Amino acid sequence: MLDRVKWGILLKVLPWTGLFCIAKLGMHWVSWEPWIFDALTGALFSAAIFVIALILSGTLGDYRACEVMPSQIANSLETIKDTNLTIALGNPDYQPQPLQQALVDVGRSILDWLQAGKEFTVVDAAIDRLNPVLVPILGLNGGPGIVNYIQIEQAKIRSITRQMRAHHDTDFLGAAYVLLWLFLGGSIFALLLIDTERFSENLIVSAFMFTLFIYLLFLIEDLDKPFQYDGKSSVDVDLSPLEHVWIKLGNRG
Repeated sequence: MLDRVKWGILLKVLPWTGLFCIAKLGMHWVSWEPWIFDALTGALFSAAIFVIALILSGTLGDYRACEVMPSQIANSLETIKDTNLTIALGNPDYQPQPLQQALVDVGRSILDWLQAGKEFTVVDAAIDRLNPVLVPILGLNGGPGIVNYIQIEQAKIRSITRQMRAHHDTDFLGAAYVLLWLFLGGSIFALLLIDTERFSENLIVSAFMFTLFIYLLFLIEDLDKPFQYDGKSSVDVDLSPLEHVWIKLGNRG
């Protein structure tokens, strides 16, 4: 119940809700609530909810696709590691340590890029360093086929990390956020102007609706940046599968 990550967005929203309530009270005291809730106002709220649902659906779909990427990279690293150990068992003269260390470097470079804010070039460079350590395998029996198999997994890692970079550096749909802000701004403005017979009921319902709108806005922004890792997001993609494999690779090395 006290998980800060779980409740992080709500904790960010509550101060804004407090400011909204103060503004609502102020407008009530000066008797500046000229609107009543009618069909047009209901249509505005419905349109705002539709826009939120549309953008939330898109960002959530992207987030779901991103969730499996660390596991996919971890699987490719482990596959190459298993192949490397199998080659070593069948060929006593083969030294598996260079390829093993190169895999450790790939895992570390991806984690450094995401968690420590390093440039993406360190990831590309680490993946490229797999190529020289594959050369000794070519001289082994069936070596070219083994190298081709390893490079297929290498290509998967390169493709996935570049997809992660696209999600890391770009928004889902920038123009959609303009529409989102427009309708949310209009809905919040309407909540401030609407008058009812019982002000206490008006204030409570308006505060709950404001909290809902702002919470969903923050949630969409967090979902749209699944690889943020700056302490501000509550819904970052879990990197534990990749971290676990990186630790295993280091220990085995």
